[in-house]
Amino acid sequence: MKNLSNLKKYPKILIGLVLAVSIGAISIFLYMNRVTDIDKMSMTYDQVFDTNILSQNITTSFKQTYQLKDYTVYGENLMLYEEQYSTESTDKLLGKNVLLKNLVNNQEFIFTFSGGVDSGIDLSQLDEGLYEIYVYDHYKQKRVYFSEEFVSEKFTTMRRNETVKTVTLHTERDFLSGIDVKMEKNYAFLMVMDNTPISSIYDIVLDPCGNTIDITSNSVDYGYSNEKISEAQSSYELALMVKEELEKYGLRVLIPREQDEDLSYYGSNSRVGKGYESNAKVFISLGMVADDTIVYPYIITSPYTNALLANEIAYYMKGHGISMTPVSTESRLQEGVCFDVIYQGEQGDDFTSWEMYPQIRESGGKSTFAGQVAHASENKIYADSYGMYGLYFTYANINVDESIDYYLSNKEKIAKNLSKGILQYFRVEKQEK
Repeated sequence: MKNLSNLKKYPKILIGLVLAVSIGAISIFLYMNRVTDIDKMSMTYDQVFDTNILSQNITTSFKQTYQLKDYTVYGENLMLYEEQYSTESTDKLLGKNVLLKNLVNNQEFIFTFSGGVDSGIDLSQLDEGLYEIYVYDHYKQKRVYFSEEFVSEKFTTMRRNETVKTVTLHTERDFLSGIDVKMEKNYAFLMVMDNTPISSIYDIVLDPCGNTIDITSNSVDYGYSNEKISEAQSSYELALMVKEELEKYGLRVLIPREQDEDLSYYGSNSRVGKGYESNAKVFISLGMVADDTIVYPYIITSPYTNALLANEIAYYMKGHGISMTPVSTESRLQEGVCFDVIYQGEQGDDFTSWEMYPQIRESGGKSTFAGQVAHASENKIYADSYGMYGLYFTYANINVDESIDYYLSNKEKIAKNLSKGILQYFRVEKQEK
């Protein structure tokens, strides 16, 4: 009672203590009830963003519009199409600029659709927000809408600083009904949220070649081997080394087969199936080649891409002391990069042409026509899936001793610089502890 009596003699002190306690209680309440990244996984735009700002910035009708019919996601790139995605003709969106306007803060991003499924909207660059989509057509800015209403599957970007972005494409007229807004057409919106990564979602798949089940002959291809090297073993060891390097940067990496496990490239429990089921963004096979001329490593990439990832890796590796085999004469490809070969389909195939390497063809989802080859029917479940950016990294030639010796003498350096090339392309920086 003595302390209380003393406080009554000094009312300012008493008031100060009461205010301090009140502020502390309010701060704790606000902290405990704040919107976290985990909360946002199940929240809608009107629960995350300031609806007053959205209402002020939104436009419900436009004089200039641009109709689209399709889209793909490959790696971390969103491609939009004026017609249904196919290889039969060049889409009219090629060469045009696409503008994204963030209704939360009026920030704008511009992307040029230069062809290739890896050259559209880089989803990893987008800040959190709700974006309107426009196309510059003959210097006129036109609002994008789709012929049909839909909500896309949620896409999750790679981990960066222990954070991912989740992205959803919306084209429903009543998408903004939560703020009493009705759209005139199926205008397209991209909703982007920053989230905490989920452990079951992976960033990269490293596929060690060898021990491959060949479903056409119901046999196992154990890979190349001689007295110096075994492809199945060396590929697995290289995958472990690359995995270790990538995980130093906070990425989650999946090796789809155990050391002595036999797996195919078809079905939900296959190498690519595990990649799809884990929502990975990149699928890189590590293997060997049998050739009379190849000495140094090289990279095979999909002809449906602009080879941006492969070019970045090859450029980085060569710049850091790794010799790369010149396997292409195309000026747009770095030394050590080539496109996969397109084969024409046999009679009875639903698809008229396909890529030779199943590692690249079957990992790219809709973008590389996964599941379309006659013997790939088990992968039809991924025919409309988001595509992993597929590469085949050839590290040695079983027919040339010099090539094997080069790899065995430089495998740690190759693993490190292969990893660094991947990290540089995706702008993944080492986390500060």
